Order: sequence, then C-alpha cells, then structure tokens
Amino acid sequence: MHAVGIHALGRAAAVVLISLLAPTAASASHNEDIHTPNLRVVAHDEFPYGTDLDFKGNLLVGGAGDWDDSYPTGIRTWNIAKPDRPRQLASGNCDGWHSDVAWVGSYIVQSNDSASDNDTCDPGMGEEGVRVWDASNASSPRSVGFAETIHGSHNLTAVGDTGLVYVSSYNLTNPSDVDGVSIVDVAANPTDPPVKFLEFPDADNSPEYEDMRNDSGDVPDSMGCHDVGINLERDLAYCAAITETMIWDISDPRDPVIITIIRNPLINIHHGARDNAEGDVLVLNDEWAGASGANTGCLAPNAPTGALWFYDISDPRAPTLKNYWSAPAPAPTDDFCTTHFFGTFPDRDWLVTSYYDHGIYVVDFTDPAAPTTIAEYDPGGANEASANFWSAYPYKGRLFASSFAPAAIESHNPDNHYGGLWVFELDGYSSGKRSRSR
Repeated sequence: MHAVGIHALGRAAAVVLISLLAPTAASASHNEDIHTPNLRVVAHDEFPYGTDLDFKGNLLVGGAGDWDDSYPTGIRTWNIAKPDRPRQLASGNCDGWHSDVAWVGSYIVQSNDSASDNDTCDPGMGEEGVRVWDASNASSPRSVGFAETIHGSHNLTAVGDTGLVYVSSYNLTNPSDVDGVSIVDVAANPTDPPVKFLEFPDADNSPEYEDMRNDSGDVPDSMGCHDVGINLERDLAYCAAITETMIWDISDPRDPVIITIIRNPLINIHHGARDNAEGDVLVLNDEWAGASGANTGCLAPNAPTGALWFYDISDPRAPTLKNYWSAPAPAPTDDFCTTHFFGTFPDRDWLVTSYYDHGIYVVDFTDPAAPTTIAEYDPGGANEASANFWSAYPYKGRLFASSFAPAAIESHNPDNHYGGLWVFELDGYSSGKRSRSR
C-alpha cells in the first residue's frame, strides 16, 4: 500500500484534502438560542457531522463522521492561535464512522470502526482499526499508515508523549466475544504500527491472547473499553467499559494493570471517564440508552439519567462515590438528551460537557458532593434543526465544541446549519494553560 497526499482523485482515490481559510462568522443570528448570559458564541465553522476534538499547541484536529455520502468526512485541522478566529487548514476525506481523533506527536490518528465504510483511503482500505496521518504540515496531512485492530476502533486515546494509542472497541452484539484493549505503537513505525492486544481476564477468557494483569481483587465483566482517560502524572488510566469503569496502573504504559473496578447500578452505559486537574476526583459520564432512546433521560430535572458521576479517588484503589449531576432544565422532546464527551478544566474543578440536542453545560464540582451548574448554551434551542453536540472541551481560555447536527442521524437536513466547530467565551475563564481534556 502507498501513502496518499492531497491529489483530488475522486471518491475511489485515497484522500482529498481541501484548504480552507475562515470559519462562518459568529455574528450570525442567535435569536433562537437558549443560554445563560455568561456564555457567548465567538466562532462557528459550519459543516455537518462534527465529532471529537483534540489539541496540540495552536493546532486543533476534529473528526467528521460518516453518516451519508454527501459531504467530506474523516478529519479536519485548524489553526487556533487566535481562538476566537479558528482558521480551517485542511479537510481529509478518509471515511470512518465516527472518526475519533488524537494527536501523537506530529501525527494524527483516526478511528475506523467498520471495514465497510473505510472505502476511500489507502493504506488500510477495507480494514478496521487506526489510520495514521503525517500532519507535520497541518495544512496538508497525508494518510501514511494503518493498524488493524480487534473490533476496529470505536474511540482511541493517545497516551501522552509515549507514542502509544489505547484503542477502545468491542462487539456490542455479542458480549461473550473477546474483550480487551489494543495498544498501537505509532512511534515505533507510523506506516505499519505494531499492535499488542491485552484481553481482560474474565469469564470469557480466551487462551489465544495475553491477559491484562488484574490486581483489583474483582473480575471484569465488560465487553471492552468505550473510551479511556489518561493521567500520566499519576500513572493512571480510566477505562469506561459500558458496564463498569476500570482504573489501570500505567506506570508501564505497554502493560497496564487493572487495580480497581467501579460498578454503579444507576449508570446505564459507562461512556467516558476523566479526572480533575489535581487527579483526586474522577468524573464518569453515562450515555443514557446509548443515545438512541436518550430523550427518556431528560424527563425530569436533575434525574440520575444521562448524568455525570463524581468519585473521590485520592486513593485510586478505594474510590468513594460523592454525587451526580444532570441537566437542571430537561428537554423531553429532544431526540438526543444525555451527557457525551466532556473535558475538565486545567486550573479549577470545573468541566464542560456536550449534551447532544440539549447543548453544552459547564459544571462546578469544587465540592464533588454538591456539583452546581455554571452555564449552558443550546444553539437553536427548541428549533427542530438545532445543534447536536458530540464533544466539548476547555482550551486556551475558550470552550471548543463539535456538533454533528444532521437533524436525523440517517440523513442531513439541508436547513440545519448548526453542525461543525463552535467556540464559546465563558465569563471568568481565560486560562492559557493547556487543558487535560483527553
């Protein structure tokens, strides 16, 4: 297989990259928006199917999901030296639902969760796993490598500056299938990264794969990680694994060790896990009903459905549940209404979370036993064609959020102009420190 650059060769070709100059002006009408007065839109770069985001210095990469064939999907890059005026640099059309992304040094990695929709790019066309882009020039990233992984890659997480990537994926239709984590070593060989698979030592253990070491005193029952949070300062990783959340010791990141398993009968789907800046509070998010029936998560104010859950992990081997937070003003008519990808602030115990159709929320958990709502923003409000936020993170004193906004997940509504990259200004937040959002 060969690396592919910016030649416009059509859909059958490997990749198409388009250089762009400026986002849609933030001065567009927001008369229908619902928001608190302390949160304002400063920029919006419109495109359908925005998914996850990751940051490196003055660069931002975003995923563009693959729901139909009408629009370029894959990755997009921006220069955010001026956060209020993000300048889109390139769009890389390498299909992959839902194209989770992360920076690994000067490379970008992209999830491919299905072989069937990976049909536009080499190397790795028709495979499922992790695509590697050479983004040493962020204005013209090139698809240069691919790592095939078990169950593909639903989400992925770069392990700091180690050059490793933890791949989160599973077989949702067959919980007894092999479960574990794939570790992709991009630094070792970006064009053909070696992959190590560690199986969770559970009732369905297979002799075919090496077991992950388990020092938790419990037996995992998950079907695989959905997403993994990282704290290299404490040598910890947090695997949100559908039925439970595991805490791993990653003092050797190539051989993580399970040290704790958190189970909570009120969490429907352990979707994501991130700690605070000090590393003593762990936040879990529940993607209620897997989003497909998520409007049922917004039937009552402050209900423990689709919520964020706060644990004291001063001792990571003995987490203590403190409380939960969910939307104070529910919207039972929203098709998607549950927490999704979120990020904690770098300098205080705040977080910002995407809430699908319900916008974004900022939460203060300085006292994790009594979290409070600081701000919210719902572009389009009750408008049927409104924003549908997949992710939200703090960075460079602003809040960056990505909206897939197709109106219906099966097709794009041309009257919906709420998709793409959004940038918000929040009163009281102007920190220039890098966020530990992943």
